[in-house]
Amino acid sequence: MDAMDKDNVKITIRPALTSDMDQLCKVRDNRELFKRYFEECDGEKAYFLVGQLDGVIVGFGLVYLDITRTGKRKSHLPKLSDLYVSGQYRGYGVGTALVQAREARAKKHGQREIFVSIDPDESPGMIRLARKLGYAPMQSEPYWTTATYYDQDGKPYERRYSRIDFRKEL
Repeated sequence: MDAMDKDNVKITIRPALTSDMDQLCKVRDNRELFKRYFEECDGEKAYFLVGQLDGVIVGFGLVYLDITRTGKRKSHLPKLSDLYVSGQYRGYGVGTALVQAREARAKKHGQREIFVSIDPDESPGMIRLARKLGYAPMQSEPYWTTATYYDQDGKPYERRYSRIDFRKEL
């Protein structure tokens, strides 16, 4: 995609389709991760959304409303998860649009609040975005946790990281 005028782009947010796999892998090269997202997100208890600029996928995000059909349960529900926008397209409003679309899904399902957990060391930009969009931290200091991550070949590994939980009334 050529350089764009940030004021004249069309942002579209829609559910991810399995036919989006190749475009998703251009955003973030992890086919196994996306396969898991498609397994978890049924369009009822969890949603996998993509953000497009002028028809090209440049980002994605998930929202969990309940325990998923694969049994995945988040620490707080409903919860935003895994917001990602390609570096060259940050600042166009795609991240904001993805957050707002996922909030709208939660609200449509009768939720009155929503949560997001952010690693303050790896994602200071996400903390700025969350605060800008009205999210308030639930802890004064980060806490440490361990989770299973997957490499590009789908092999699991454990990783320890810090988190701050944020909450917003819808």
